[in-house]
Amino acid sequence: MSDFIAILSFFFLGGAFGFILELFFRRYVSQKRWVKPGFLVGPFIPLYGFGLAVLYSFDHFIPWESISGFEWLNLIVEIIVLGISLTLIELIAGLIFVKGMKLRLWDYSKQWGNFEGLICPLFSFFWLVGAALYVLLLSSPIESLGTFFDDNWIYLAYPIGIFTGLVLIDFAYSLGLAKKLREAVADKKFVASWEKAKIALQDYYAKLKKKQSLLLPFFNKEDHFAEAIRERVAEIKAKKKELKAKFAGKKEE
Repeated sequence: MSDFIAILSFFFLGGAFGFILELFFRRYVSQKRWVKPGFLVGPFIPLYGFGLAVLYSFDHFIPWESISGFEWLNLIVEIIVLGISLTLIELIAGLIFVKGMKLRLWDYSKQWGNFEGLICPLFSFFWLVGAALYVLLLSSPIESLGTFFDDNWIYLAYPIGIFTGLVLIDFAYSLGLAKKLREAVADKKFVASWEKAKIALQDYYAKLKKKQSLLLPFFNKEDHFAEAIRERVAEIKAKKKELKAKFAGKKEE
């Protein structure tokens, strides 16, 4: 039970840290504006939670030092395995949403060598760098924190149970929002972008000169959700049609 509570604790720590990281990444790198990241309503991204939980579990429970008599080789093997594991987590999570719900939470389609826009060499490299930083710099302090969680699991069980319940409720509620988005799109084959939907709503309400909440991007006192989404989908389809026409024209020439 103590190990389970420790892993859950790292899951919640990773999810909260990932939310902060993605929030500032969108503001200063990708979108150049404040856009609330993640699928859930709350400030938590499960993908990062699973990532940290896997890093801790693999590092803690697998005897990497027994792989060979060379410490450097053991470290390289561990880093590679952890990096691949993080990429697989990203791929599996992405496939569940894209194939199962026709919903895209992130998009690497413009990156070289991408697969379904869900993983790509560049971000797999970033995961590998993250795994290396964990193994070389964070393994010892994280292990000490894990020992603390193990020793005090009985005191952590109740708050962890509450957090788990809140995340599950949030996930169920977010699934309802996803259904609402799918209904607004009104096209079973169209894969909707969760992030672009948030931006579409921001732009729509800005056009109406109304404020949109950063923490609750899908909400407004006057609900124009369906109109905003349909307008953006129509724009995307029109651009795709225009690009196809241009490509067909160049091919004929």
